Amino acid sequence: MNRSADIEEFSSPQALPRPLENKVAIVTGASSGIGRATALELARRGAKVIASARRAGPTLELVEAIRAEGNEATFVQADVTNESYVKLLVSEAVNTYGKLDIAFNNAGAEGVIAPLIEQTKESYDLVFDANVRSIFYSMKHQAKAMLSAGGGVIVNNSSVGGIIGFENAALYIATKHAVIGMTKSAALEWYRLGIRVNAICPGIIDTPFQDRIWPSIEAKNSFAKTSVAGRAGTAEEMAKVVAFMVSDDASFISGHGLIADGGYSIA
Repeated sequence: MNRSADIEEFSSPQALPRPLENKVAIVTGASSGIGRATALELARRGAKVIASARRAGPTLELVEAIRAEGNEATFVQADVTNESYVKLLVSEAVNTYGKLDIAFNNAGAEGVIAPLIEQTKESYDLVFDANVRSIFYSMKHQAKAMLSAGGGVIVNNSSVGGIIGFENAALYIATKHAVIGMTKSAALEWYRLGIRVNAICPGIIDTPFQDRIWPSIEAKNSFAKTSVAGRAGTAEEMAKVVAFMVSDDASFISGHGLIADGGYSIA
């Protein structure tokens, strides 16, 4: 028996399980953080990934990183608060790869972190456009493509803030509650038609997004230590949660907001 050959075959990336082989996946907000990590993870599990974001530079670098590992990816620049861009994004996925099986709606914004009485119409519009309108447009056009092909899976990025509240973040919290509500309603409409719709609810995750909402890295890390886990999560951990939710292993799960917060919400 050639033991070294057996070890090489087992350790080769091509020998690893690829449960999403030949699936086509859109990932929005793919330029950094959870979106970037999820695009990489889905590609490593066999999916053909359409990586989308407003920022071209880092997203093109992501596509090159996916291709360098021998996987397939395409960049489509899009502002998902604009319905025309969303329609184009979905059309590009179908035109490039022939169908759409998976969507991870990750793009969003933190908005203005300030007391409610200091919020303005402009700050309201900013965060609701980024976090709610974008999900509405995305699910609408993704579902149309999936229904025509016999089904698919949609995962929306909500937040632990979609189930609890945080001081000075009322508008952001409201948007993430809205994402959970849309997820549940869409799941009721589409489950028997072959589309599962779920959400993930991350807690404090070590990403550029989180860095923007805290006054310092020390403040962020101090807050993260209040969770049961005693630390911030990683984008890679969230990517694996999404990969599970879009897989056949989660075939009986729909309309669910999966809390991945290191136990913060139960502490």
